[in-house]
Amino acid sequence: MQVATLVEGLRALGLAATRSVDAVRAELDAAVRALAPAIDSVLIFDEEDGQLACVAASGNRVLYFAGVRMTRSDMRTLPALALARGYRATLGDGGARGFHPADAFAVAVPLRRDAGCASVLYAAAPHAVDGEALEAIVALADHAGFAYTLAHEREAYLRRAEYDALTGLLSPRALRERLARSIERARFAPLARIAVLFVDTDRFKTWNDTYGHASGDALLRALAAALRAAASSDDLVARNGGDEFCVVLADTEKSRAVERAETLREAIEALDLAPLRPAGAAASVVITASIGVAAFPAEARSPSELLERADEAMYHSKRSGRNAVSYFGIDGTLEVHRSLVPER
Repeated sequence: MQVATLVEGLRALGLAATRSVDAVRAELDAAVRALAPAIDSVLIFDEEDGQLACVAASGNRVLYFAGVRMTRSDMRTLPALALARGYRATLGDGGARGFHPADAFAVAVPLRRDAGCASVLYAAAPHAVDGEALEAIVALADHAGFAYTLAHEREAYLRRAEYDALTGLLSPRALRERLARSIERARFAPLARIAVLFVDTDRFKTWNDTYGHASGDALLRALAAALRAAASSDDLVARNGGDEFCVVLADTEKSRAVERAETLREAIEALDLAPLRPAGAAASVVITASIGVAAFPAEARSPSELLERADEAMYHSKRSGRNAVSYFGIDGTLEVHRSLVPER
């Protein structure tokens, strides 16, 4: 067995596990080819919704297999057979076929076997591969499973840290990190414009106290959906905590940002909240939003200052009667964009 090559491949996989799942896949592909130069096709399958999905395809003969799905129970395919066995499956085992008619050699080896998160490595060649190389590939896959699992767990943790569990919006930390990167890029683009909408829900505590926390959670999810609908694909939408939200508008002048904030305010005011109240509960609490707008570089030169200024503008909307959009005028004073609606 090619011990030195195998050890080097495992070392690279361990380092890749600290970076990303894609990095582990790339190192796995490289290690297989180093162990068996005849290999020209490497596929990796991950279990998704009870099926095996091809999440990585390397090699000209198999590039079009990327994204292909198959059932775990189809024993005619090597990946499914390998998972069912719990160990390697080679071309012809149990009548299983390869993925390309030109495959003269193919092996599938489980990387992970846990229910719901199984993974399989598949390697193939148009020429025969000797027994030593086969054993080396199997040994590599047996040891690579830990690195692959670790990388998946790390990315799952980062996703949990990046997104708010209740609403699916960006978390406060993720918002600040991404906003900082956006402003840093904008410093090198003289015409770059960034605006922040700071959104606070009016009467959310009253809603929670009146209808209960389950209804409050449903309301927050409805508000998150309204914010996502108002945002473009380049914008950032985050839950800032509690019933506060932030929207970062990319490449948007302040006047346009104020218009979009007003459209968002109207959308929130028009939400049909009847399904969110407990059955038979009176519609005694009206939900609206107070929004503040601040722009970079007009009102702020840093991410924290931009958020603070937008927050300040939001509180001006609160003090002015709620259900309003406020922004900084040319002279730096706070102004309300619309005439206030009467309190209800």
